[in-house]
Amino acid sequence: MKAIKVLETNILYASDVIYWLDGSSAAQEADMQRLNTAVTMQLDNRPADLQCLQTPGKTALWRRSAGKTVSGQVNDVDKQRPVEAVYAIAGVVADNQRRYNPRRFEIQAGNAVGHALVLYPTPFGTRLGRSGGLRGTLRFDGGNLPAVWALLTLTVSLGAGGNLVCRGQADANGDFMLAMHRLPPLPEGVDQYSATLTVAALTPASADLPLDPADLQPMELGASNANSFSPALALSVVPGELSLIRSFNRDHLAVQPN
Repeated sequence: MKAIKVLETNILYASDVIYWLDGSSAAQEADMQRLNTAVTMQLDNRPADLQCLQTPGKTALWRRSAGKTVSGQVNDVDKQRPVEAVYAIAGVVADNQRRYNPRRFEIQAGNAVGHALVLYPTPFGTRLGRSGGLRGTLRFDGGNLPAVWALLTLTVSLGAGGNLVCRGQADANGDFMLAMHRLPPLPEGVDQYSATLTVAALTPASADLPLDPADLQPMELGASNANSFSPALALSVVPGELSLIRSFNRDHLAVQPN
């Protein structure tokens, strides 16, 4: 067989990778599942030579200027990644199927460090399963405007089993569906779990402008049995039930700044 002579070899280096995680799938980021769909990004800050490859739950980044051409075949030294100057990218990420809420993000990319960013399901994209969940609409007290993109955290007391933490996010209308994944069956002789619900939101938030969940601020919630507000709403939850959460004399869950 005639040997093939390699005249030159093009080498491309992956610059970095973003992993998109489902924030409702676990309490801790390290345990969260990747999205099973590809996302789209609208970047307002990026190097001119940046290239992106979208696959389910992951975005690969590389720079056209980072590649090189080597005469003949490459060796291990040729393959070594050069140190890269870090660069900022920022913008909005969205799911075209609308199963996840859009969000803003900003990272310092380069040198294949890897970044994990969390998205939360829309009410349409929330899968409740057998454990049940909570649903409702968040509105600011007084003006009655929806608390768009607000983040909800449900902490369920499991007694000797510790606490179960579940999270969800309101959509552009303030509507939410929070799944209680991993909630175990009730122990014998117990008819409900005790839980607390907290909410973080932004009063000037706009439905047309997705935000970074890290920018949300703690809110007070309107009680269900009295015209009062507190930082946490006490609830009782039962596995398998989908409960509608409302404040006293309202058709929604009222929130106000602390």
